[in-house]
Amino acid sequence: MAVQLAAEGTDLVVVARDQARLEALAAELSSECEIQCEVIVCDLADRQLLEIVERRIEASDAPIDLVVNNAGLGFGGPFAELDRNTASFVVDVNVVAVQRLAHAAATAFQDRGRGTILNVGSLAGEAVGANSATYNATKAFVTSLGQSLAVELVGTGVTITTLLPGFTRTEFQDRSGTDVSEIPRLLWQSAEHVAAAGLDGAFAGSIEVVPSKRYRVIRAVNRVLPAAVQRRAAGNVAKRSQK
Repeated sequence: MAVQLAAEGTDLVVVARDQARLEALAAELSSECEIQCEVIVCDLADRQLLEIVERRIEASDAPIDLVVNNAGLGFGGPFAELDRNTASFVVDVNVVAVQRLAHAAATAFQDRGRGTILNVGSLAGEAVGANSATYNATKAFVTSLGQSLAVELVGTGVTITTLLPGFTRTEFQDRSGTDVSEIPRLLWQSAEHVAAAGLDGAFAGSIEVVPSKRYRVIRAVNRVLPAAVQRRAAGNVAKRSQK
């Protein structure tokens, strides 16, 4: 998303934990696209560091008009066997940080009468997640938050969009230790495609974006399946992944 926005001449504030990669990205985009790219090194699970990002969103100097809540992580495995602190870390990043940064943006943007919030959720938030219970639950929160805020923000000049991708080729799978060897190739999307769809939807004021016709069909089918069928299917997948 940063690369695509920079290519259009948008100044950026980029936030992540990896200072070296952030600074390299900022230098590359500033040079190639002739934009300003501010770097904030932050672990969003750290409340004190998170507050730095909140204050930057609320700042009136060089005001921000688009906030993208893209940070997220997850860990696979049976819920009761996961380290409790590790599971809580997922909630801190996927839920607490998203809620607080969205709140900072909604507050600041309403005062200015304009602004866009783009939260990156996942279709996993609408699926039964055996062996990924916490991750799926956090993404359900993101979807619900977006739906509710879309109603609250009507008429304020502020919009919120929830991006709901399926399997996307990023570093997420390796970092989470998720076995995706049995996922069919046709279900994978590129990060570039998902990013472009999310930004297009946000600027169009769409409430939700599912960046694939294939996944829109899967979502529609999943919504009409009985809960018992969904649980049975999720259980079968979990059993295969443990073999």
